[in-house]
Amino acid sequence: MSRTTTCHAAWLALVGELLQGQTLAREFPHAQVADLLRESFDAACCSLNAVDSRWVDHVVGGWPDDYLPEVPALDVLPDATTHPLIRWYAVTRRSAPQVLGRVPREVAPAGMTAEWAGFARSFGITHQLSLPLRVGEGIEAYVVSRPEDDFGDADVELAGLVLPALACLLAQHRVLHGVPDEQSGRARDLGLTERELAVLRLLGAGLTAQAIGHRLRTSPRTVHKHLEHLYRKLGVRDRLMAVQRARDAGLLAPPTGLVPRAGERRPRPRIPSPRPADHTHGTPAPGEKCVQTPVPGRP
Repeated sequence: MSRTTTCHAAWLALVGELLQGQTLAREFPHAQVADLLRESFDAACCSLNAVDSRWVDHVVGGWPDDYLPEVPALDVLPDATTHPLIRWYAVTRRSAPQVLGRVPREVAPAGMTAEWAGFARSFGITHQLSLPLRVGEGIEAYVVSRPEDDFGDADVELAGLVLPALACLLAQHRVLHGVPDEQSGRARDLGLTERELAVLRLLGAGLTAQAIGHRLRTSPRTVHKHLEHLYRKLGVRDRLMAVQRARDAGLLAPPTGLVPRAGERRPRPRIPSPRPADHTHGTPAPGEKCVQTPVPGRP
C-alpha cells in the first residue's frame, strides 16, 4: 500500500469519526488535525493562518506548540503582502494546494521571495505547502513547513485529497459552533449525529437541500440521505414537520433572522502593493504567534 493511500485512509477515518460522531459541545480539533497533517507530509510544523481583509496575517495556531517563536526574529513583523503564497492566492483566487517554491516570479519577484525566505529561515522554515480553506475576502489555510527537503508532486497530490476533507470538517464546525449545551444534549438523547444536527440547523434556517450541500461541502443526494435519517428519528415525514418537531423538542431556537444565501458573491479583494518603507516593529497580539502589520492607507 502506497504512502498516499495509507495517509488518505487515515484522513477518511478521522473525517468519519468527527462527522458521524454523537453530538458533543467541543471546539474544532485543530491540534488533532495538525498532528495528522504533520505526519502525512513529514513536516516539522503546521500552522493555521488567517489573512484578513486588511492583509494582516494572523497565525491562529502552531503545532508543535514550541516550534514557532512567540516574537518574530529581531522583533520585526514582515509585510503580509510579500509572502509568495499569500500573493499567489490573492492574485489567482485558486483554492488548490500550492508549494512555496512553485509560486511564479510574475506573482512574487525573486527579491521579494528572498526577503521572506530570510525571515522564515531564522526559525526553521524553508519550504512550505499550503492547504487553503478559504480564498476570497481574506485567506485561511493550514500551512505545513519543512526546514530541508522541499515538497514534491506526491505531496501536492495528497494535499489535493486531504483538502476536501478539511473543508468539510470546518464547514460543519462553523454550522455547529456555539450550539447551546442543552440543544446538543437533546440531540444526543435522540441519537442524532453531528452531521445530522448540522443538516437540521441549516434546514431550520430555510436552506434547500442543494444549499445545505453547498454549505457543508457535500452533494444534495447525501443531504437527502441525512434528511431521511432525521425524519425517522424525529418521527415525521417532511421538512416542515421536522423543523417544527425540532423546535418543540428544543433542538432548534425560534427563527431570529435570515442567513446569507449560499454562494453569495462578494467583492473581489485587491492585493495591495508592498510597503515602500521599512518594516514596522511591534509585538504580536495576545494569543497569536505572529501578527503581520497592515499596509498603511488601507482601512
